[in-house]
Amino acid sequence: MHKPEIIQQGGYTYVESPVDWFAIDVLAVITVIWIIATLWYKGVRQFNLMRYPQMQMMIPYAKWETGLLSNKPPMGAGRVISAFFKTIFVDVLAMNILKCEYGRSEKEVVRTRGAKRAAKLLMVWGFVFAAISTTLAYLTFPHNYIVLDFTHPARAIGMLGGVFMVVGALIWLSVRYKEANYRGIWDLIGADYLPLMVLLLGLSGFVLQAAILAWAIAGDAAYPFLVFATHFHAIPVALFFWAFFWTKADHIIYRIFWRIYEYADKDLAGANTRLPPTTLKPLNKTGKEIQPGY
Repeated sequence: MHKPEIIQQGGYTYVESPVDWFAIDVLAVITVIWIIATLWYKGVRQFNLMRYPQMQMMIPYAKWETGLLSNKPPMGAGRVISAFFKTIFVDVLAMNILKCEYGRSEKEVVRTRGAKRAAKLLMVWGFVFAAISTTLAYLTFPHNYIVLDFTHPARAIGMLGGVFMVVGALIWLSVRYKEANYRGIWDLIGADYLPLMVLLLGLSGFVLQAAILAWAIAGDAAYPFLVFATHFHAIPVALFFWAFFWTKADHIIYRIFWRIYEYADKDLAGANTRLPPTTLKPLNKTGKEIQPGY
């Protein structure tokens, strides 16, 4: 019975990777290029990154510029950078943005807001820990080897991130199930593609780690399980990133840009705001009237 090569280094035990790291690197580069291309096409070319109140940045016709932009001060790089960090640390990592959630009107109380905030916090920090774990793995693992020890920082942080993903996704889906009136499985997938994929990412990651451990111990006897686990994890990872901007999950990225612009613009309140004044009735490219700002 053939067993994979196992080595000792730095007090930890490593097993050879079932997938060559070069192939992983190539796929990662292709994925990054695809994400940038789809962000450009879906976000920039289709104006999703520049949702109102950013619309004036995309419509440079004379009336708009004369009535709105000509006498307005630029936001400035410092203000934009400040808004960026505020968005990342306050709205994204702390999910402060959920404090703004209401129902169909501001008077309608969303009773599941706390559960949603907890769920999104867990999922966001699950990805943060997964990113840290992946970075540590590339920096500390011998080339084409994977650590077996659960005490290794990369393994421990990665498992914590996986737990956060699974628990967060389950909380979110349970809350959504109570709120939404799903008409079938495809309705569920369409409405909650993101938490479903996060759940699969977390679960498949644990299955893959179990398969690698079994392969290190049992060799060829565990190889079918390893093949299954590798595909079970690789497919959700590919679907998550490659289909991201073609699902409702893309609003996560867009909303970061919207929030940055909102913070920066609120610093220019009153007469200096870059938002449309109530006396101006600008039209967008479709001819529809854009409503006034704050």
